This record gives sequence, C-alpha cells and structure tokens, in this order.
Amino acid sequence: MGMAFADEILHRSRTARVVVVDRRAKPGGHWNSAYRFVTLHQPALYYGVNSEPLGEDERDLVSQAQILAYYERVAKKLERTGRFTFLPKCEVGEDGVIRAIARGGEEIAVRAGKTVDATYMDVRVPSTTPPEYAAEGGATLVPINGLAELERGYGRYVVIGAGKTGIDAALYLLERGVAPDRITWVVPNDAWFLNRDALYPDGLASEFGTQLEILSDATSLTDVLQRLEAAGRLLRLDAKVWPSKYRCATVNEAELAQLRRIGDVERSGRIERIDGPTLHFAERTRHLTERTRHLANRTRHLDETVDEILYVDCTADGLAKRPPRPIWDGDRITLQSISMCQQVMSAAAIAALELALPDDAKKNATFLPVPHPLHPPDFLRCTQTTIRNQERSLGPLGLWAFRSRLSAVHHMGFLGILRFAFRLWRHPVPDDERLAALIEAG
Repeated sequence: MGMAFADEILHRSRTARVVVVDRRAKPGGHWNSAYRFVTLHQPALYYGVNSEPLGEDERDLVSQAQILAYYERVAKKLERTGRFTFLPKCEVGEDGVIRAIARGGEEIAVRAGKTVDATYMDVRVPSTTPPEYAAEGGATLVPINGLAELERGYGRYVVIGAGKTGIDAALYLLERGVAPDRITWVVPNDAWFLNRDALYPDGLASEFGTQLEILSDATSLTDVLQRLEAAGRLLRLDAKVWPSKYRCATVNEAELAQLRRIGDVERSGRIERIDGPTLHFAERTRHLTERTRHLANRTRHLDETVDEILYVDCTADGLAKRPPRPIWDGDRITLQSISMCQQVMSAAAIAALELALPDDAKKNATFLPVPHPLHPPDFLRCTQTTIRNQERSLGPLGLWAFRSRLSAVHHMGFLGILRFAFRLWRHPVPDDERLAALIEAG
C-alpha cells in the first residue's frame, strides 16, 4: 500500500517528494517474510503500482520471487525521479523520529509535510507471528514456510487454519503427492470463497452485473449468498456446512476439487494446545496416533515415521478487521481500503484524491474506510460502502478508475463497460435502505 501511494503521488505531481521508511531490508513488505511457494491470490492485473505492469502475463498469479523483484524494480524506477528515497532497516518511533536499526538507533532527520501510515492494516504472516496456542510433548510445529524446507517426509501432516494460507498449505502437500488421507485439516470456521475464475477481465462485466441483479432481486442475506453460489460466484468447501466467515479468500473450482479430497477435516473450533499427538480444543480432545498407525499399516514405507506428525501453523490473521479511522487527520494520512479487499488500488486512489482536493473534510466525506470483511453480513456492508465511495469519487477523480491499471474497471474494456452499463440500467445500484434490509432479514 505504501509503494502504491508513493507511485501515484510521484507520477501525478511534478514537485512532491516521498520518503518510504521500512523495517525490512528490501521493498516488498510482507512478501519478504512469506513462504517461498506463495503466489498472488488474484490476477497480477490488480496488484503492484499503477505505473508498472506486474509479471510477463498480468493474468498470472505471480510468485513471491517475481513480486519481490518487481518491487525492487519499482523502487529503483521511483528513485530515478530524484524525488523518492527508500530507507531500509529503519523505523519510526512513537515520538515520530526515524531511527536506523542497523546503526544502533541513530536518528535520521526528515522534514515531512505529511506522514502516511501504511502499517495500519497490520498485515501478518505465520513466519513472523507466533501462534496463540502452545505446542508441547515433543510436537513438531512449523509455520507454513517450513514446508518448503522439509528434508524428509512425515507420517501425518496437520494443517492448522482455514484461510488462504491454510488452503495454500493443503494444496502444496497434495500437489507434491502426499496422499489426502495423510492430511488432517483443522478448520475452525468454514468460509465462503470467491471464485477466482470470475475475476479475470473477460468475466468482470458479467460478475458485476450478476451481483447487481442478485442484490436487486434477493430477499435476504442468505438468499444473496445462495444465489451467488448458484451463479458460481461464491464457493464453499462442503455443501453440507453453511460458512460462518467471509474473508475474500479466492480459489478456483479445480483447486476446490483438490481440497475436497481431504477427508479428515476437523471442525472443533480453535486449537488451544497441542500435546504430542493430541489436539486440545475448548470442548473436545482429539488423538491422532491411532489413525496414523492405521495409515502406516497400509503403506509399508511409512513405518519409520509412523508416529511422526508435522503440525503446520497457518493461523496468522493476515488482514485483521481493524476499526476504521479517518483517512485524513491533519498532517497524517492513514491508508485503509476504500474498496472491498482491494488494498493497493485503495492506496493509489487515496493518493489521487489527496492531490485532487485541498480540503481534508471533503476528502474524508468522499472516501470512507472499508474494513476487511470477517462475517457474511460484512460482504453486504463492505459492498455498500465500496459502491458509495465509487459514486462520490466520480466528481473529484473523474475517469481515474478507468485509467488506473489497479482498478478492475480499467480491464473491462469498452464493450465490457457497455454490457455492464446495460445491466446497470436494468438493475440500478440498490440504495442503502435496500442493502440494510437484506442484512436485517438475515
């Protein structure tokens, strides 16, 4: 988000200067600490900064290595403007002073007209976030990063966490030939998944149009979700389990078919403690030894690792739901989403509005923060705020969204926009009262 903001400011202004302060040694934010096999969860079309395409084919789900190389290239490109400075291994203290970590806290003097907080969304990854449960009794517990470092196999793999990280861990094991019956997946809460196939440019007009039609015709939130599922826009792991979460995680139908091969899905809530082969939940204790031995008896080469279980932690709350705060507050800008689950586009849009309007009150009235969704009702609340933000920004920003590579609208194409406009004419955007009624109806 910080790089997307900086890029927009520097390319829309000929005089502005930007200094980025980062605790990490290289640009790229949390991607520096992510697992090696991680990829984007949406097409590269919508990620990065506005001035620079990402990946050889922007439809791809690019890898961690590509993302880090991209941000390093972007930083060098911005530095060539002569108005951008990147300060690695530095941090800003509570007193607002910048200090160099590698130089024992030596102070760095920077005079800033405004301070932009790009950390408020509090992105976390398992490798830098200890789990909230204890692992005792000789249990081997690793963050998901550890899967790429394995030098031998285990009799059983227990994936803990049902977000996108947990999905990635389960798919990684399956793709490397681990038998589904050697995997236990701890799913504290089932969640709705976005069907990634609907997020590509050739399907965007249909995607947005279908959502409008459903919001216009549905009688309740439950009806909205059922219709979106029937239309193939939302997916769930098990047709018999009604999801209680919505976190914008994406999968396609091929990935979902793989995940459904895992038969041992543990839905006893959050783990409170691991003790050797025993999982302790608030209301249940689960012993894994007997099942593991049964598997070993069927597969001779597993005999040496029959009692060895690898626990894979995927529980870090990558994007927590933070309480919204004013984006503009005097000499401080706090970057937050202004479009549901589109963080980098939001940061670029905030930068564009910062330069377009001089009055902070008008800017705060234009863009209201869209907290990251957590529960299904949040889907409608976040959709509602996103739509209103888009409507209010048409005046000050004009055609910005149509020209911004980070915006989905930019990739719809002229014919796609016409098709969407026709469906919008037939099914206008529901008003706030209508959306509130759907939430209330449950």
